[in-house]
Amino acid sequence: MTQRIIPAICLALLAAPAAGDAPAPAGVSEVKAFFREGQTFLTWREAPGVVDARYRVYRHTAPITAKTIGKAKLLAEVPAGSSRFQEMWTTDGKALVSHRRHKDNPAVTRRIIPRLVIQPVSGPDEAPKMLAEDRGLFVHTVKETGTVEAYYAVGVGSSSAEDGDRDPPPVGAANTAGPIEEIKQPIGAVRYYVETAKDKKTGRIAPSREWYIMWMDYALWNPGYIGYAFPFAISPRSFKEGGPCPSAHLDGIGTMNVFTATYTNYGCGDFSRNALPTWYFGYGAKARRGRDLKKIDYKFKDTICNYVQYRILQTVLWARRTYRITDPRFIINGNSMGASGAIGFALQYPRFVTAIWSNEGLTDYADTMAKRHGRTVRLWAGSIFGNYGHVETANPVRFLPFGDDRLDWVCKWNGENVYHVRDAKWFLQHNVDVDMPFLNIGHCWQDGSIPAASQAVPFEKVVRDCRQCFSYTIARGGHGWGSAWGNGRMMSAMRWDESRPGFSSVPPIVGWRYGKKDPTSRTYMYKAAWGTRARPVGGKAIEETADSWTLPIIHAAAEGQEEDYVVDVTPRNLQRMKVKAGQAFAYEIKSLDGSQSESEGEITADRHGLLLVPKVPIRRSGALVVVRRK
Repeated sequence: MTQRIIPAICLALLAAPAAGDAPAPAGVSEVKAFFREGQTFLTWREAPGVVDARYRVYRHTAPITAKTIGKAKLLAEVPAGSSRFQEMWTTDGKALVSHRRHKDNPAVTRRIIPRLVIQPVSGPDEAPKMLAEDRGLFVHTVKETGTVEAYYAVGVGSSSAEDGDRDPPPVGAANTAGPIEEIKQPIGAVRYYVETAKDKKTGRIAPSREWYIMWMDYALWNPGYIGYAFPFAISPRSFKEGGPCPSAHLDGIGTMNVFTATYTNYGCGDFSRNALPTWYFGYGAKARRGRDLKKIDYKFKDTICNYVQYRILQTVLWARRTYRITDPRFIINGNSMGASGAIGFALQYPRFVTAIWSNEGLTDYADTMAKRHGRTVRLWAGSIFGNYGHVETANPVRFLPFGDDRLDWVCKWNGENVYHVRDAKWFLQHNVDVDMPFLNIGHCWQDGSIPAASQAVPFEKVVRDCRQCFSYTIARGGHGWGSAWGNGRMMSAMRWDESRPGFSSVPPIVGWRYGKKDPTSRTYMYKAAWGTRARPVGGKAIEETADSWTLPIIHAAAEGQEEDYVVDVTPRNLQRMKVKAGQAFAYEIKSLDGSQSESEGEITADRHGLLLVPKVPIRRSGALVVVRRK
């Protein structure tokens, strides 16, 4: 596609300081502010010589003077050095560029900037304009839905025990700014670096990746464990204006955002070098040293927030707006930790995520016991307890709101034990009525990292009867890409504006791989395929009216591989046919071409408003399921 340069539009330029006040007091100076895409960026020159300084940011809807400062709202106390880009530094204070694997690679080191950028670069040849070391920064996310004029002031104090003074600071022309015209809007991002590469088709040098900084709402964040400014990346060639949203790839251990591969849109890596991986939610509000797991009290009682999920999805929402994405598909894939994160995204945001491919992921964070060298140990205890608190504390979870019905459904689980929310089998059993994404999940028997006894076997017992749209395998293999098997055939065919089948009473089938039968494997709906708009079977796709639903379904294994079997099918994600508990429907099972009727009967919607068509054949010759309102 043609490279699209995305301008950052400032709705208000650097504001003049408030007039009519006395000269600024010694300390904070050069306070400036501007508004852009739902956020006001406030900068100042830090006070020299103040030890352990903390800068108090005030906001008011009237000019801030000595008379009005007492009525201004204290938004935040920002520590000194707030222009430092925290995610570009390790927990022990080393720049990420110093890592031995990357320090000699200029293509990587240019992504790593020590200080924040608040004005976007225009293209590949422009260097990012980083804030000076003595500049403070605070980004305020506007809450008012109507236009307001806001005024700001910045004062300085110390966080030392001797300084208990919280009186409003002196104000003057140099430490105030306004008026700033503000209004609540979807938050934006600042492009700070553009990578280029040779286009394989044209041979021309063109932008290949773009790196951005996004700021979360400071009021939602826990600055004690991670900064609210973070980097992410997109590959412009993966986006088509008005097309589908490119998938998110969640990496495992060893990759921070700036090191992720080019196929990793949104920069969804493991943040372990300086923060936390994608399988986490994010540390609780009380955790003050979450950037170093060794200093976490694993038995703390706290509320855990979904910080990591929240910021990744904010980047996805930003990309959808930027590229005017209209095709409502969002697919996530991952291995190991990334696979664990993918399962979490699917279950916690089922109206937004369309499908996942999860290879070797955790399904139950509370039970990771495994046999090692003749004794039973808990795997990942430090990481899991450090993020969620000790399992015995049953810490509650709180989901941050997006203001989007597709994402905020999960807010109903605020206050739930976080280990329940991170137990896939528990969550499926407690949300039978909710249409989940296509769950394409696999585990291996010999995985030394994700124990099958606690993560695969219990989950297998639930998923085979979950009535959701899924494919599941458990097979011989270790821990790595492709060890587990997945029905990737259906991933890209799934849409959220099209219905789908859910499966239950699914028998285990021995699988084939590389032309051989693997007697150690069990597969569930592994080679099943059903007709969709994007990929019909037998020339047919799912058809739905207000009173009927028709499903063409086959198993797509090669001849002689995978036996025929029967399952129960539940119509899911219905777009037009509304079903209420107690309503009666007739069903019929036919040959795939519809010429021969094989069985028929009557079914009644259960208390969840779900139907169940019994004994649908999954066979190479295919079948047609027809459901009609009586």
